Amino acid sequence: MKAAVQQLLGASGEMLMVDEIETLASLFPKFIQISCCVGDGEAKSFNIDLLDPSKVPDDTIPRSLHEVMPLSLQKGIGPADLLPMPGMKQLNDTIIKCSMQKRLAAFQTAVNILMKRFEDGFSKDNRRKPKDYTAKDLLDFVSESGSSLQPKSKQTIPLPRPPRHHKKLARCTSTDDYSAEDMVEHLKEGLGSLGQIVHCEILEKREAEYCELKATLSQSTLAALKRIHISRFYKHQVEAIDVALSKQSVIVATSTASGKSVCYNVPVLEDLTSNMESCALYLFPTKALAQDQYRALLEMTSCINTPVNVGIYDGDTPQHLRLQFRDNSRILITNPDMLHVSMLPSHRQFERIFSSLSYVVVDEAHAYRGAFGCHTSLILRRMRRLCHHLYRIHPTFIVSSATVANPQEHAMELVGIRDIKVVQEDGSPCGRKYFILWDPPMSYSTKVLGNKDDSKEQKSKGSMGLEERKQIVKKKASPIVEISSLLAEMVQHNLRCICFCKTRKTSELVLNYTREILKETARGLIDSVKSYRSGYTAQDRREIETELFGGKLRAVAATNALELGVDVGSLDATLHLGFPGTVASLWQQAGRAGRREKSSLSVYVAFGSPLDQYFMKHPHKLFSRAIEHAQVDASNPQVLDGHATCAALEHPLNVEYDEEFFGSGLQSSISRLVSKGQLGREPMSFRQDGNWHYIGQERSPAQSLGIRAIEPEKYTVVNSATNAVIEEVEESKAFFEVYEGAVYIHQGKTFLVKTLDLGAKVAVCQEADLKYYTKTRDFTDVHVIGGELAYPRKAVNRSYLSTTAQATLCRVTTRWLGFRRIWQGTNQTFDSVQLFLPDYSYESQAAWIRVPHSIRGDIESSGLPFRAGLHAASHALMNIIPLYILCNGSDLGTECAHPHDTRYFPERLLVYDRHPGGIGIAAQAQPLFGELILAAKELLTSCECTADTGCPNCVQFLECSEYNEVLNKPAAIAILQGVIAAEEAIRQGREASVSDII
Repeated sequence: MKAAVQQLLGASGEMLMVDEIETLASLFPKFIQISCCVGDGEAKSFNIDLLDPSKVPDDTIPRSLHEVMPLSLQKGIGPADLLPMPGMKQLNDTIIKCSMQKRLAAFQTAVNILMKRFEDGFSKDNRRKPKDYTAKDLLDFVSESGSSLQPKSKQTIPLPRPPRHHKKLARCTSTDDYSAEDMVEHLKEGLGSLGQIVHCEILEKREAEYCELKATLSQSTLAALKRIHISRFYKHQVEAIDVALSKQSVIVATSTASGKSVCYNVPVLEDLTSNMESCALYLFPTKALAQDQYRALLEMTSCINTPVNVGIYDGDTPQHLRLQFRDNSRILITNPDMLHVSMLPSHRQFERIFSSLSYVVVDEAHAYRGAFGCHTSLILRRMRRLCHHLYRIHPTFIVSSATVANPQEHAMELVGIRDIKVVQEDGSPCGRKYFILWDPPMSYSTKVLGNKDDSKEQKSKGSMGLEERKQIVKKKASPIVEISSLLAEMVQHNLRCICFCKTRKTSELVLNYTREILKETARGLIDSVKSYRSGYTAQDRREIETELFGGKLRAVAATNALELGVDVGSLDATLHLGFPGTVASLWQQAGRAGRREKSSLSVYVAFGSPLDQYFMKHPHKLFSRAIEHAQVDASNPQVLDGHATCAALEHPLNVEYDEEFFGSGLQSSISRLVSKGQLGREPMSFRQDGNWHYIGQERSPAQSLGIRAIEPEKYTVVNSATNAVIEEVEESKAFFEVYEGAVYIHQGKTFLVKTLDLGAKVAVCQEADLKYYTKTRDFTDVHVIGGELAYPRKAVNRSYLSTTAQATLCRVTTRWLGFRRIWQGTNQTFDSVQLFLPDYSYESQAAWIRVPHSIRGDIESSGLPFRAGLHAASHALMNIIPLYILCNGSDLGTECAHPHDTRYFPERLLVYDRHPGGIGIAAQAQPLFGELILAAKELLTSCECTADTGCPNCVQFLECSEYNEVLNKPAAIAILQGVIAAEEAIRQGREASVSDII
């Protein structure tokens, strides 16, 4: 700094003394220190030190710096504070360089402000041109201005403005009770009067159909039904109960809130009250559902004289209660996870239950899809195998599901039973439903631009002298603000409501915005709305469920954690922030409102993504769209290997007797496990009995076989003021939510994350009243790392087209670049901060095929965007694969293009398993690639949509991580045609010419 200033002054012949340097240093008293002064006058030399007072030892901080430092930094600082602690952020060249760049930018800004103030004051006071001043004039100005030039300790941050279109409307302050019909009219006249309501679908009411049971129920069962106010049965309940009482397995696939729990509770109670040895096992996919049914069964059985002990056995059950329930319960409620890792490996401890098992209830069967469904189906097969071989019992399965396209097929594959009766004619009543499609309006603002003809000299002086030009900027209003306004209306007018959000953060933001609105319109109702999502403690979730069921809460902003059938009482409305991913999920969520014959309201608020906007423009496509199939593949070789290992530990495997349970792929699976040293013959046996025993090194292979994406490693979020644990965040999500500087939201309270200890996996935060939220900037790459897989699924049918597609190992890596600070309400980004976090990565499996480089050149020369076409072609493949391989959309991923990513991208069409380690779906796709690209091209060319961004029937993929941005259907067709022609040319042993390719 000294050398630079002296060089600048050298041309004018002026000298700069230490006193003047100290005067200039007063601009930055926290960072600049004058030291090592030697000599006098012009011969005096000195050092200029730049300090960070929060990092230097206490005895080296000069007195002047102590005066400006906060008390928290003056105490407890020692030399050890200069050393990085284990798990803390390590310094590297990139961090140092970025820190220098940020400080340099801040310094340049401060100098520009200083010069502007000085030049304005100098020319005004002296009436001379700014260029006539000397360095002495500048130093005198700094000395006279003193502390007024120093930055203030606390900057006043302007509050975010409300949305522009909301200023045109008067907020409703009424708290009158409305029905669903009243609310529709109220919205049309008020909040939705700016054209947001693009469609209102009216689904007419359905009358109840009652029937009489063929069987005669016992007095105990009738007393239990009377306890929950049931005196007669709907048509589907009668059909299901009669089938179950005849000991035939059945699946009940009817709408939400149609009384499916009665279909399995009645036959179970009837059997348990007539046979004192009988037991039943209830399986639920979530703990919340298990707790809900536990409460319902306790209520039903409270008036029965016959002892029907009900117990719940899951991860939240204390150890002493586990022993009690295991030894005494006749109805044991659990989940597939506990059945997998605890009950089956230790089945001898549960012999009392397994040897007397009459019924197995599998509730919410539509949730068992994809990888989770594949694991669950094999767990149920393991249980059936033990019951058959060891306990000589054949339980009856009662399966319940929401509406799916293939209920019988799904139940047969899930349970592994060929003979299963399906009941799907819904006899329950349903009130009229109003389904509104709500598209946030366009908002307009003006942006000030500089004149392009201004000279470089003018531009170098910032905004001075620039001739202002105004440009009108239009963009969609925030859907989060829109749905928050709708939720506030529901709360005010006593319509009990669930607002479904896609992510944890949006559910918390909706809660925040809703409470801000209620402060203006109905302050007394602020506490009647809460958020509900995963990550909360079990106690918090139970408390919210109880408050919602009891009517203390009027609304919750929730993730899909409340999509399944937890009984939260009668609801009047549901709000949906964006398309949930499947039509089945949308109807499942909407079905939570309008129980019995009461009318209800559902509002689908659209984002600006192509998929949401497609449904806004074509409402009939949404309401006429078929419910998706539920896909389960119990023959997946990789998953089968894991469960065959577990089954061998539970009881030796035998191909002759066990193919009935595990299918024809069991022999191949045993061969692979023998080669890996997992299975072997009984060493002490002298006869070849065909049995294969577990001989692996792991004591319990089930512990290492995860059946769903539940991560053992979690980060703990701690409140620094109370040292209380707020919640726990999965490792893969932690860096999206609790990095340093992040705004963390919990039940409407905002916390600022101060530190993140990577070693201890602890994030420390403090409560703060912030009017902004944060969002990470990140990207995910798929890097192919190996040769072909050891055992990809071989194509049995030789008529499949051979291709150059490969099945390889891959590494999926997420990298964080930084985060943005965004105003609440306006969603305007006002700051961008860099992040330095370790990458999150896992190994998986991928199948991919190259796109010849010449295709890219031809497409770009024709004016089509190659990257958007590659993204769209990948989506077309993703939409086609479920027609060839049993899988769920969430099980596979592809390379999705980020709209602002300008990095190099590989020229290939790739799909990969989205589960760590892979589950074999990509490997199954490799031999089918020739058929897949042909089918994908046919899908695109036959689709009648005309937009470049396509539609959900062709290139829009419901699980796209980039919200279906950067798509181009014409380019995708050209790419697929080019790959097909290139592969055909390779098969024929010749190189494809350019004319052959496109």
